[in-house]
Amino acid sequence: MPVGARGPNEHLIGVPGSRHELGTPSLVIDLDIMNANIASLAEHAVAHDYEVRPVGKIHKSIEITRRQVEAGGRGPCCATLAEAEVFVDAGFSDVMLFTSVVTPPKLDRVAELNARAEDFIVCADQASNVVQLGEAARRSGRPMKVLVDLETGSYRTGVVGEEAALALARLIVDTEGLEYAGLQGYTGHHMNTVDFEARRTRGIEVIEPVVRAAERLTAAGLEPEIVSGGGTGTHDIDHEVGIFTEIQAGTYVLMDTNYYNVVMRRDEPHPFGPALFVRTTVLSNCQPEFAITDAGIKEVDVIFGIENPEILRGAPPGATFEVAGDDMGKVRFANPGVDRLAVGDVVEILPPHCYQTTVLYRYFHVVSGDTLVDIWPVDAYDNW
Repeated sequence: MPVGARGPNEHLIGVPGSRHELGTPSLVIDLDIMNANIASLAEHAVAHDYEVRPVGKIHKSIEITRRQVEAGGRGPCCATLAEAEVFVDAGFSDVMLFTSVVTPPKLDRVAELNARAEDFIVCADQASNVVQLGEAARRSGRPMKVLVDLETGSYRTGVVGEEAALALARLIVDTEGLEYAGLQGYTGHHMNTVDFEARRTRGIEVIEPVVRAAERLTAAGLEPEIVSGGGTGTHDIDHEVGIFTEIQAGTYVLMDTNYYNVVMRRDEPHPFGPALFVRTTVLSNCQPEFAITDAGIKEVDVIFGIENPEILRGAPPGATFEVAGDDMGKVRFANPGVDRLAVGDVVEILPPHCYQTTVLYRYFHVVSGDTLVDIWPVDAYDNW
C-alpha cells in the first residue's frame, strides 16, 4: 500500500484493532490517558487558584495545545522562536517566548510575529536586550509585553536579586513600544526529585527570590500582573506560597521515565499516566540473554543512560530496555534461556524525556483503546 501524507500507518486510522497493526518504530499517544492528564491539572489549577501555562516544547503540537487551552489553560510558553511562530500562526493568543532573542535576524522575526500576534509575551534579563525589543516592537507597530526574567537557582538566564529586577522593570516601562507585564522565575533541577517532601523543601527555597522580587516591584508601584514559573514536578507545591499566577507545566500531559516514579501530590501520588510511548518490533532473537528491536538512538532518546527507557508492555517481567545502536534496541531478559520474545513481537517503551523523543519523529499516532483514531503532526518540529 502506498505511503500516505501522514506516513505508512495512515490507512489504519479508524480500523478496529489497528493499534496492534502499527508499523514500527512509531511514536504513540494514548488519547484517553492524555485527556485525563489535561483534566487532572486543570481541576487542580482551579482548586488552587492558579492558571496553567502549557509548555509547547514538550510536544510541539497544535492539537495538544488546543486541548490544553480549551481545558482552561493560558496560551503556550515556548522555548524557541520557531515554536512561537507556529503557535501564533495557528491562532493561539497570549503566547509566551521564555528564552531571550538577541540577534538581528531573529529580532526582525520577533517584530513580524508581534505584528500579527495577540498578546505576544517575551522575557528579558539584559538592559541591552530591552532596547532591542523596544526597537522591534516599534517596527511591528504594536506594543510588546515583556517579563523580567529572574534567576532562581538554575544558574541559567535571569537577573540576580530584586534590585536588578526592579531596575530592568523600570527600563521596560520607560522603553517606547514595550509593556511591563511581570516576572518569570523558573528552576527545574529539582522537578524530578522522587520524594515529595524533599522536593517541597527545595521548591519553597527557589520560590523565595520570586517572592522578594515581587514584593520589591509592588512596593515601587510595579506590581507584576503575571508571575510565571513552577512546573509539572512542583505544581502541588508552587501554589502554597501564593506568588505564581501561572504554572509552566509541560511533561504532565504526556509523561516520561524522568517523572515516572515521582510522587506528584501529597494526597494523590501519581495523578498523571504515561500517555506517550514508542512501539518497537523484535527483529532478532538469536541470543538467549536478549532480543533486538527496531528502536535505537534515532528512535528514543537516552539522555539519562542506555538503560533508562521503561518497558510498559510486551516484554517478560523484569526485562529491561537499552539502545544497541543507531536503529536497534535491546530487550535484556531477567531470566535468560527461560524468557523469550519471538521475531515480530512488539514492545512498548516509555521515553526518558518525552520532548527529546518527540523531535525524533514527524507524527504522533493517536490511539483510543485498540484503535488508531488519528495521526497528528509534530507541528513545531524546527528549532531554528
